[in-house]
Amino acid sequence: MHIFKIVIISCILLVCLTTCTVFKKEIKKPVTVSLIGSVSPSIWKNSNYNKYVVLHSPEEISTSFLKGFEAEANSTKNVSLSYNNENADFVLSVKLLSITESSKVETINDSKSPYNGQQIELNTVDCSVQITIVNTKNKTKHLMDCSDIKSRSEKVKNNRDLGDLITGSNKDRTRYRTKLLSDNICVSLAEDVGRRVWVPITRRISKNLK
Repeated sequence: MHIFKIVIISCILLVCLTTCTVFKKEIKKPVTVSLIGSVSPSIWKNSNYNKYVVLHSPEEISTSFLKGFEAEANSTKNVSLSYNNENADFVLSVKLLSITESSKVETINDSKSPYNGQQIELNTVDCSVQITIVNTKNKTKHLMDCSDIKSRSEKVKNNRDLGDLITGSNKDRTRYRTKLLSDNICVSLAEDVGRRVWVPITRRISKNLK
């Protein structure tokens, strides 16, 4: 029974990791797709103390986005991706790519904890993209923009960490700490949305090939 649970969890994780592939629409005949223009991300610093967006340049964000974008395009059957080719069957342009760091205050509500009532500021990083798509063979036909957004937030945790296990402390889980995000969260999210935005892109293309 334990092995069965492990298999089920592994399958769920595999599906989550391959979400873009799972939900992409099949492109049934060869098409050329070209990304026109530059990718210039906007970086918004909306938290009281910015920890993550200050770690990467716009160029690094752009490079990471294109890494995910190209990888997913190249794994999409019947799609040939190029750049700045106005004669491609479908022309894409990045209307918006943004990274935003914001913050919120969370209050610990645990009467047994010495941290009860303490307010902790938690930061969130969002990455969003919006892409316009034009069918060059029929420019009078309006295609909806393609978009994707992904977020990650710091969290307040009271579970025992490795240090607690070694020292035998925090057995009652009344000690709270902030679980930070990784230093590369901005470039990681940019790469993810670069991959994930191919879900709506393939749906638009597939619909317009009918």
